[in-house]
Amino acid sequence: MNRTTIASLVNIRFQQQEGKEGSLTVIPDEGPKGLGIPIRRVFTITNVPVGGIRGDHAHRDCTQVVVCLRGRVSIDVDDARDSITVVLESAGEGLSIPPGLWNKLTLEGPDTVLAVFCDQPYAESDYLRDRREFEAFKGVRS
Repeated sequence: MNRTTIASLVNIRFQQQEGKEGSLTVIPDEGPKGLGIPIRRVFTITNVPVGGIRGDHAHRDCTQVVVCLRGRVSIDVDDARDSITVVLESAGEGLSIPPGLWNKLTLEGPDTVLAVFCDQPYAESDYLRDRREFEAFKGVRS
């Protein structure tokens, strides 16, 4: 049984520099303003229509840090008992989602671009895509 709860979520703020040349966001993997995880995999999500859904699953072992580089994303997270919605709309903020939490990302802005940093390489066996299987993983009876 996985005991991770929504209280395990971590909001992260990144160092940003604004200037005439544009914006620079520094996303280190260590330190107080870092991701807090070793980076083993990075992927981006682009070209999803406004209102499009990504995610809608949980992980057994992988922690993911979601960063909204452009646009706006609402992230619904639940632990099979409680839920929360976190909105990201700045490259200067991210959400660290530990394993054992169901997450659904709704892309709200036109041309939204997400970067996702993972502490595990891709493994299909890590994914919980069936809600009943997730609830059993969490020790909750449906």
